[in-house]
This record gives sequence, structure tokens and C-alpha cells, in this order.
Amino acid sequence: MLLFFDSDIEANFQNFTFDKSESRHISKVLRKNVGSQITITNGKGLEWKGEITSILNQKVEAKKITSLKHSNKKKHIHLAVAPTKSNDRMEWLIEKVTEIGISSITPILCDHSERKIIRKERLIKIAISALKQSQQFFLPEINSMMTFKKYIKSISHPGLIAHCGKSSKIELKNYNWESEQIHLLIGPEGDFSLEEIKDAISAKLIPVSLGQQRLRTETASILGSHILLIKE
Repeated sequence: MLLFFDSDIEANFQNFTFDKSESRHISKVLRKNVGSQITITNGKGLEWKGEITSILNQKVEAKKITSLKHSNKKKHIHLAVAPTKSNDRMEWLIEKVTEIGISSITPILCDHSERKIIRKERLIKIAISALKQSQQFFLPEINSMMTFKKYIKSISHPGLIAHCGKSSKIELKNYNWESEQIHLLIGPEGDFSLEEIKDAISAKLIPVSLGQQRLRTETASILGSHILLIKE
């Protein structure tokens, strides 16, 4: 199945016209023909199947065959992560957590953060590309960067903070979560500061460990997310 994305498509659309960029891709790169079937999602669970009825250089049109609304996961993981120093590693992280089914991703600015600016629109494009490639129907929400302190104050669901400090922690693999929403905080390469860990505990976040090995930010994010996902 070749999956396309458009945030505006809805189940009741009887016809759909691709934008100029996607139309050129369909006609010039994919070389689709009239009568070819296509599948489109809005990233909110919709699977819209159609048949191409017209192909022009900058305008490809399709008519609806059927549509299906997929059910979302019962539990949602919200990943808050300090952006990596390397843009490539951050983009790779966004790609992989999109593939495994994270509900939202929020870059957080920490005391030891090496990168203090992100390109949100670029990260959204990476997530959309990963969604299409992995043929999923739910796009994670990519939020704007916020400070660590602001983020922990905004949490209304259970939260976990993974850090490498020596304070008492629960092994994440042994943590059982029963709520519908959970937040997982992953720090920068230099880890969270002692003050941040203290503030998190004061805000009732639970300190957790991902194991004995010291992991890079992107590795810790994927491992932590995976552990929570398989414990749904």
C-alpha cells in the first residue's frame, strides 16, 4: 500500500485533489495512471481509499471508493525530550518514535541542553514522512519547545523522569501504568541537573531507570517509549 497524507481530508469527501507537490510526485515520480488506487490519511485515524480519475502535471484528482476510521490506542505516551546536539540524530529520533506509535513529542529546554533552537516545521515533515513510510494512520503531535520547568508544571497526568543520578529510582521495566496518559521525560547528553531532578520529584514525577548502561538521548527515548508501549 502506498500511503499519502493530507491533514484536511475527511471521511465524507467524495472527491479529493492533491496539492501541486504531491500531484507532481504521483505523475512524474510514481507514474501512476488513471484508475490506479490510492490511500490517504489525515493522521487522525482516517484511511481514505480512492481511485485516480484525472492526472495533470500539477493536479491529480481521485474519487472515493471507501473510508475507514481506525481506533486509536487506549493509552497514550507523551515524550518530552531535550533536543540532541546533532539535527540528524533528532530527526532520526522523531522518525523512529513516530513509527512505534508515540502520541506526542515535546522538545524541552534543560539546564544542560546543548541545542536551544529547533525547527518545528522540519520535525513535522519528518514525522509525516515516517507515518507514510510505516503505513500508520495516527500522526504524533509535535509541540513547540518549552522549558523544563514549564513542562513539569503543565503535566496533569502521571509523569516519569529517566535520569542517571544516584537517587532512588524504579526500573522502568517494572513500572506498571494504569492511566490512559503518561509523560516520559528524557534529558540531554549531560543528563538532567540535580535541581531539575529535585523539581521533578517535588512535582510528583516518578524517577525511573532504563538500566545500567548510559544511553544517548535518542537511544533512551526509543527504549523508554518501547518499554511503556509493550506494557500497555
